[in-house]
Amino acid sequence: MLKTKTRAQGRSIVVTLPAEDGTTVFPGKEYLVSYGNDGTIVLIPKIEDPFANVTEGAFYESDVWEDMPAVGKEVLDD
Repeated sequence: MLKTKTRAQGRSIVVTLPAEDGTTVFPGKEYLVSYGNDGTIVLIPKIEDPFANVTEGAFYESDVWEDMPAVGKEVLDD
């Protein structure tokens, strides 16, 4: 298990992560930080908005229930 220490830098706490082969942590990459109640710190890689350059209707799914007849007390909006 790798070890590290925290240090103060201005009004922030800095954690230096040891480099290891195969790691997916890279310099300059942005992360979201989550602090757990038990003292855990989770780094979540920030990703680009996957919907930023999508054309309108690209994720539209046709209504597969539209031809289904009512068989009970369903409320049908026309």
